[in-house]
Amino acid sequence: MSQTNRQELKMKIDDIIRKCIEIPGVSIKRSEFNAELLMKTKEGKGSMTFFQLFPGLTIAYIFINSPTWAAPNLGEDSFIKKGPLLLNYCVTGRCEIILNNGNFVYVKDGDISLTECFAQKQYVYPRRIYEGMELFVDTNTLATESTWIQKEFGIDIPKIIELFCPNDNTYISAVTPEVEEILIKLWELFDIAPPFSISQMKIYVLALFSLLQNLNNIPPSQACTFFTETQVDIAKRVEKIITSDLRQHHPAWELAAQFSVSETSLKNYFRGVFGQNISIYLREVRMKKAAELLTSTRLSVAEIAELVGYMNQSKFASVFKKQFGLSPLEYRRSKKLENIYRIRACNKWNNLCEKCKKSIRINCYYK
Repeated sequence: MSQTNRQELKMKIDDIIRKCIEIPGVSIKRSEFNAELLMKTKEGKGSMTFFQLFPGLTIAYIFINSPTWAAPNLGEDSFIKKGPLLLNYCVTGRCEIILNNGNFVYVKDGDISLTECFAQKQYVYPRRIYEGMELFVDTNTLATESTWIQKEFGIDIPKIIELFCPNDNTYISAVTPEVEEILIKLWELFDIAPPFSISQMKIYVLALFSLLQNLNNIPPSQACTFFTETQVDIAKRVEKIITSDLRQHHPAWELAAQFSVSETSLKNYFRGVFGQNISIYLREVRMKKAAELLTSTRLSVAEIAELVGYMNQSKFASVFKKQFGLSPLEYRRSKKLENIYRIRACNKWNNLCEKCKKSIRINCYYK
């Protein structure tokens, strides 16, 4: 095989999944209708559930509670310059994408991205939480084994690539209302049992690509709003400093001086990477930690307030209630009741015979 032909090869989705299960902490669970990658490490966990809709076209539903997910090692296939066309839709959270030139961009709630390029060693989720969908389109397989898609529906994937990803560029933008309507319906299908859901997925995916190739006005790509590796590194180091000990307070001007940048630049870097101002981000981290301590410890509200950086208990209680809709004590009581109900439900379930459990599962009455 010539070098030119080798460079034209593209990584297929099956190859990507095969490479993924070689990653430490990643396993696979297969069923009749899908393949589910499960990731569990000391940093967090996540899942990617793949449904093959047509030969050459796969959809994945992604749920992440971790700052990172290691990307497959494609080193031995380094001659492969492109993967399948990847269309990513972010439902919740934030995902980091490294462009071909080494700069960083971020996909946020309600954004889509389209790219053909492998560009990163790991997937990074600055907010730790991410939910979304990704469509994998192997244009070679689609062109040879699913030719009817173009014949019957007029869907031209190479045209879509040319419209959104000319010259191997990455496209990122907020979705238009028409595109969003289809993507939301696709997202909701994950909660419906296959095989019915799969037939519906096929319909909406075809409608999505038909709409994309016929958009009259394609929103400009936001990939031009990027951050350099140095700027991203500063933002991530600032995040580590302000969250490592929540009792401490670090003024923005002090942090800016530490990294020899202006206060305005520092705030822009942080907001660009994490999607929030430093103060709002830190407040949410403090409240999340407080909620965890209220649930898992017997510490007093005053002690917890101090641990998360509030010397004034009344101020802490006010901010907590604004975040969760309950006072700290009300929140603690509600979580205790939830645990009691959960334990009782588990005990009832464990005391049932297998025949009753099977009947309940079938009728979806008790899970």
